[in-house]
Amino acid sequence: MSSSTMHESLAIRLQNVSKIYKLHGSQSDQLIDVLRLQRFGIKTKTPSKEFAALTDVSLDVPRGHRIGIVGRNGAGKTTLLKLICGNFAPTSGEVEVNGTVQALMNIGLGFHPEYTGRENVEASLQYNGLGREEYQNAMEGIIDFCELGDFLDQPFKTYSLGMQARLMFAAATAIRPDILIVDEVLGAGDAYFVAKSKARVEKLVSSGCTMLLVSHSMQQVLELCDEAIWLDQGGIKMRGEAFLVVKAYEESLYGPINKVSHTAPVGNTNLPKVLHEQKEVSVVESVSKPLNRGAEDIFNLRLQDPQFCPHIEIPVFPAVTCPDELKFIAPGGASRWDASAGLKILGFTIVTEQGETNKLVVMRPAKFLIKMMAEFDGDFECRYGIVFFDHMGSCVARIVSPLDKFTVSKDGFHQVGMLLNPNQLGPGEYILSLSIHKFGALEVFNSTPRYDLINRGFQVHVEMPESLAALSANFYHTAEWCFHLNQETE
Repeated sequence: MSSSTMHESLAIRLQNVSKIYKLHGSQSDQLIDVLRLQRFGIKTKTPSKEFAALTDVSLDVPRGHRIGIVGRNGAGKTTLLKLICGNFAPTSGEVEVNGTVQALMNIGLGFHPEYTGRENVEASLQYNGLGREEYQNAMEGIIDFCELGDFLDQPFKTYSLGMQARLMFAAATAIRPDILIVDEVLGAGDAYFVAKSKARVEKLVSSGCTMLLVSHSMQQVLELCDEAIWLDQGGIKMRGEAFLVVKAYEESLYGPINKVSHTAPVGNTNLPKVLHEQKEVSVVESVSKPLNRGAEDIFNLRLQDPQFCPHIEIPVFPAVTCPDELKFIAPGGASRWDASAGLKILGFTIVTEQGETNKLVVMRPAKFLIKMMAEFDGDFECRYGIVFFDHMGSCVARIVSPLDKFTVSKDGFHQVGMLLNPNQLGPGEYILSLSIHKFGALEVFNSTPRYDLINRGFQVHVEMPESLAALSANFYHTAEWCFHLNQETE
C-alpha cells in the first residue's frame, strides 16, 4: 500500500475496493485450490463458490477522526479493517494508508497465553523499537492504566476477558499510532474501563491519531465516535453523524413498524373518523400523599437547599390538548420499531408552566402527554415507558408506569400523561424513547411484548436557572438532614 499518492489530510483512502472469498466444500478442496494442484490433474470434490465480503467500497477517512463502524455479522466490518491493516489484499480496487497502524482485532491476539502480562507488554514495547526512556515511560503508563496490581505478573491465560482487554488496549495506545483500529475489544470492558478508554482515545485523537471502532454496542459508538459508517452486505449503506447512523441502524435491525391500520401518516391532521364514540381519558393530576407523615410533618422536614419535596405542590399548566402528531422530533426522525398490533402512539407533546415546549427548567414541573390509537376493539392492560438518554447515548433515567386498564374501540383514542413534579434532571440535551407494553411483572419489563416503541425519537433541552448556577449537577436528589448537637439530643 502506497501513501505517496494520498492527500496529506487523509489517513485512509479506499477506491472501488472489493474483496471476494472462495468458499470450499472441505479443507482438502481448499488445499487443492491454494496449491493449484489442478494443474496436476487433481480435482476438488465440489466446485468452490465465491462470496463478496466487500463490493465496490470507496471511503476517505480524514486524519484525527473517530469513526465507528456498525453492521450485522457478515456485513464486511472485519474484512474492511483487515484490508486497512494490510492482512489481506483487495480482490480489486486500491487501499491507501498514510501512517502506522495499531490494531486490536481479537482478545488475546499477539499476546502469549503462558507469558505474564508484564512479559507480554515488554515484548510489545520492544517490538516497537523504543529507546530506554520511552520504554520506561510507556511501561509506567500501561501499568497505571491497567490497574491490574499483582495480576500483572500472572500468566495472561488466567486473565478475564475484561482484564485482557485493559492490558491490550493499554499496550496498543501506550505509543501514539497514526491509526488505531479497535474491533469489539472494548466490549469486554466495564463502564469504568470504557470511560478511561474514552479519555485516552480523546487524548490520542487530539494529537492527530485516527480511530476506527467496530462495536455491537451502540452506546460505545456514541460515546467514543463523532462519526459512524453503517456497512450492510458488503457496502456502505450510510455514513454521517454517529447519532443519526446509530438511530437508523437500530431501526433497521429491529425491523420497520407495522403500519397502523386506518391511521394517517404522522403529522397529517386528516385523521379517520372514530367508528364508535370514544371519550379521551384525561390526565389525572393527583398528588400522592407521603406515607406515615402528616401535613405538618412535611413542612417541618429539614430538606436540602434549594428546598423541594417531589409531588407535594400541585403545578398549574396552561390548557394544552395532546395533538394528533408527534412534537419535538429528534434528528433523524421518529424511529419506530417492530411491535405487536393493538395500540400505536399517535401524538406526543410536552407542557411546562410556559406552555407547550421542549425546554424544561431544573426543579420546575413538566408534563409529558402521549396519545394513542387502537387498532381494534379491546380491553387493554398496559405499562408505559419513557427513557432519557444523554448526549453520549447513556441512559440517565428510565420511568415506568404502573398498570393502566382501559377499554377502547377500534380507531378510538386513549391519552396518558407523565408528570415530573419537579424535573430533577440537570442541564443539558436529552433524547427520549417512548414505549407501550402489555402489562407484566416489572422484573421482565424489557421482554414484555410491546404495542409500540419510538426509539430515540424526541429531543428535550433542560435549562438551569441563574439562581442555581453554582449548584450545577446531572441530577438533583432529595434528602432529609438531621442536625444533632450531641448524642443526648437524638
